[in-house]
Amino acid sequence: MRIGSLQLFNQGIGSILDQQARLFETQNQLSTGKRINRPSDDPTGAAQLVGLSESAKLTKQYQSNILAARARLELEDSALGAVGNALQRVRELTVAALNDTNGAPQRAAIAAEIRQLAGEVMGLANRKDANGQFMFSGFQVLAVPFSETAPGVFSYAGDSGQRQIQVGPARQIADGDSGQAVFMDIADGSGGFESIFTTLETLATDLEANTPNSNSLAQVDRAVEHMLGFRAGAGARLNALDSQRSINEGLLGQLEQTRSTIEDLDYAEAASRLNRQSVGLQAAQQAFIRVQDLNLFKFL
Repeated sequence: MRIGSLQLFNQGIGSILDQQARLFETQNQLSTGKRINRPSDDPTGAAQLVGLSESAKLTKQYQSNILAARARLELEDSALGAVGNALQRVRELTVAALNDTNGAPQRAAIAAEIRQLAGEVMGLANRKDANGQFMFSGFQVLAVPFSETAPGVFSYAGDSGQRQIQVGPARQIADGDSGQAVFMDIADGSGGFESIFTTLETLATDLEANTPNSNSLAQVDRAVEHMLGFRAGAGARLNALDSQRSINEGLLGQLEQTRSTIEDLDYAEAASRLNRQSVGLQAAQQAFIRVQDLNLFKFL
């Protein structure tokens, strides 16, 4: 079988180009620190990296959701704590007002303070979060939840919705409670419900008329217990968010470790490979030159 000069020339050039391509690829890996720089480097590994990237992106979104939900629940906890403090003061005032040593002037003064506290509670019930959304409006976050539509008549403009925030692949946690549940649906001891605003209005009105009613103290106690229950619920959800955040952090660490195993370059191996490829390229170039020197055309 005869091999022509042109064929020898092409084979030599092809060998050099192949060696150069492999050398450049190794140099690129060393410059980027990555074993896979394009899908063709390792199709299976590249597909795994896409899946890992999507999982990490989704988990980071869960972490962002947790931060947002936590901020909102902390505001709710703070608001409910302040409401609880106001109701404790109302209770102290109610106990004093029921004492027979107090007459109409004293009870009128107590009623005035209770009305101030009622206004404070109304303000807390209409509190906004960091995004300017009302915390106790349910899904109607842009609607002012509570208002006094007529003297002693209170209305709720929100709904009973409760936003569920995705904080894990299969876990949702509510980032708040509706004003209907917190401030309106307080058991009245007879199978019905009474809003906190009505309770405070009735109490103040009775004291202004110098007709204190012991039932008001019992209703205030029920309101205090009611608020404590919701505050405990907010605290439990805050703890659950912290737990889920730790779980997500662990998952992100595992995803990063897996990504590193698949994608990151073994610098020692790559440096050794680069040295071998450099030597191979030089050998191919020298061989090509020698073959050219043996070309018969040189002697014509």
